[in-house]
Amino acid sequence: MIETASLRYFREVAAQGSLRHAAERLYIAQSALSRQIRTLEAELGVALFERRARGMVLTAAGRLLLEYIDDSRARLDELRSRIQDFETLHRGEVDIACVEGLLNGFMPGFIECLQAEHEGLVLRVAAMGSQSVAEAVAEHRFDLGILFGQSPRGDLVEIARMSQPLCAIVAAGHPLAHRRSCRLSDVAPFGVVMPDRSFGIRQLIDRVRAVDRVDLRIVLETNTLAFAWRMVLRTRYVTFQPLDSVRREVVDGQLVAVPLDEKLLRGTRVTLVASPSRTLSPAADWTRERLKAAMAASARQTTGGRRAKR
Repeated sequence: MIETASLRYFREVAAQGSLRHAAERLYIAQSALSRQIRTLEAELGVALFERRARGMVLTAAGRLLLEYIDDSRARLDELRSRIQDFETLHRGEVDIACVEGLLNGFMPGFIECLQAEHEGLVLRVAAMGSQSVAEAVAEHRFDLGILFGQSPRGDLVEIARMSQPLCAIVAAGHPLAHRRSCRLSDVAPFGVVMPDRSFGIRQLIDRVRAVDRVDLRIVLETNTLAFAWRMVLRTRYVTFQPLDSVRREVVDGQLVAVPLDEKLLRGTRVTLVASPSRTLSPAADWTRERLKAAMAASARQTTGGRRAKR
């Protein structure tokens, strides 16, 4: 609530430790200020100050009241900021934690469209593994998160999903490059560059390997997908990523994304998550709705493409 005159007078006396000095700063008579403090104490039924020879000292009740006033002022400042953000969304800031696989295809196009609407909107996008994305959003260090697969935590809400089938990523001249699809067993003869265990991709691949008893020859593990596909470009190695993470290189003819046949791997998706216990700023809320719409549009395009192929 807006601070009343009596609370403002109380806060000034507490800050100055003197009725005289506070009255001078407030441009009112010392006697009038004293009456205001006594009236406030009468309303609350407690003494707020100890009157000493050297000035006014807060009692325990006075310290509680001052803490309440400071907290109310901070909340009022936050409210004003959010109201201003609501009127001019382009001044807002939004933090998004995202799996690396979307940073080469989906996210650049999405952000370009977003900032075409509000050029001054500041987006901070951090790449991390799915588990780290979930933790960052649950701990309110980020407004929104996009992770691979379903959320690993029950304290997050899933807002939108987008299909991201896994592919075997190979160089254009690789023996698997001509295949329309393949299975993990087809990859077994070749060295594999594998994302480390912080990636949802790795966890799914390991599950299918265990069930189908496929022994892959892992020659390199990494915590960055970009390094994985760059190694594939230079060798006959294979890595596993969604097409979106190497879309530009596939279009340029440097890499080939061969869809994987295993049901669990071709049905993979990414999920937009948020914390239900965090109140998003107007800018973050607006961004969430735009992300939700963009992911839904991508899902419709994917479905349409599949129907057309049939």
